[in-house]
Amino acid sequence: MARTTDFSDLNFQCLLLIFKLLHNLEDQVNLALCCRRFRDAFAYLHRQRFEEIVDSDIKLRNLDNWRAFLWICGANVKRLTCYRDDDHPLQVLPLVARFCIRLESITLRNVTVSKAQPFLLQLTTLRKVYVRNYKCTSTDLIKCMKLRLPNIQYLGLECFERRELQELRHFTNLQELQMYDEVTASDFTTITKSLRSLRILQLRNAKKFLTTNTLKQLAINCRQIEKLCFQDSDADLTALSMFPNLQYLQVYCPDNQKTRLFKTLSSQCASNLEFLILHRKQWIDEEQAERIGAIKTLKWLVCKPRNDRCVYHLANLTQLECLSLQCARDIGESELLKLIRNNEQLRYLNICYCLGITDAFIVDLLDILAKRRTHQPLIMYAAATDIRHDIIERLPADFASQLLILHFECSQGMHSTEHFYNDEPEFDR
Repeated sequence: MARTTDFSDLNFQCLLLIFKLLHNLEDQVNLALCCRRFRDAFAYLHRQRFEEIVDSDIKLRNLDNWRAFLWICGANVKRLTCYRDDDHPLQVLPLVARFCIRLESITLRNVTVSKAQPFLLQLTTLRKVYVRNYKCTSTDLIKCMKLRLPNIQYLGLECFERRELQELRHFTNLQELQMYDEVTASDFTTITKSLRSLRILQLRNAKKFLTTNTLKQLAINCRQIEKLCFQDSDADLTALSMFPNLQYLQVYCPDNQKTRLFKTLSSQCASNLEFLILHRKQWIDEEQAERIGAIKTLKWLVCKPRNDRCVYHLANLTQLECLSLQCARDIGESELLKLIRNNEQLRYLNICYCLGITDAFIVDLLDILAKRRTHQPLIMYAAATDIRHDIIERLPADFASQLLILHFECSQGMHSTEHFYNDEPEFDR
């Protein structure tokens, strides 16, 4: 006579094994709905997962499965990114507002703000909010967030009108502001005047409002700023020396200001500045490279040296972790190898479109990496160089090739715990 097996009699380890054999999340969710013991096993298996989720990455095909998933695991979710727009059949924000009771960060890329606002304002645990005002439907979201979301310290806004952006002056505890829309110079000063705790400020095209005077006022009002990013501006960039805690600078510098800016940074900011990123992969000449080489604290550097003499001066740096010389087509191998040898912590190198780099560079590079005391692997992007794609396979087996991770496509970006830079090719200059 056949023996009947009751799944409720299985011990907990057997249940966990069953779930591990199901590689599809949707199948796991459906199994978890069978009974409480299965649900407990699913929750235990994923107790340290799903702290950060992206709606398009979670492969659940209907709202019932989303509801079940967030019912069981919603308390785990701390960071959420939503890319789907209003035409997508899976609108998860109402479920997020109901089940994600510990959510700290949310990014809304393509939602209609007027529809999402009621659910967003229910998430009172939020500390970080990024909203792209898709279809420009917002009228009072910023004001309502100040009233309803008391814990916000990090705020990113895109496609908002100047009138609504003026409400930012009331966020006196804000530590990070990403503002990607244009305001007037007086509006900008009014907004930032009350942001005494601001540590990070990221702007886009600041040409209309970031003048020399507003930049100086920003330094006076927001003395805690550590990270400052902006693109076009007519301001005198030597005013950046007024920021006493500046560690990260991402800026487009006009040609007529480069030498003065780097001289100022090397003489007055050299003790703090760790990240220097020049928008549009700007060229630097020998004198400018010498000034940059004097900023001994640099950990990240993005620029385009014109020739080997520039790289010679950059080799004075010894703390680099990430270096992008992308599109510096006239640099050679010997000075670049010297720069790498002087920076044992270097873990990222982008030499895409550096046409003078050949197979011989890889052989010498591996010899340098093998002698490192830290054995820090180096990730290198080398698209459009003269390095053969099968170079690693052609080398003898005793070469320490595991210390070099070589890619022949363009970079996916450089990152650390707190920062990310999309290190994409730029050919406009």
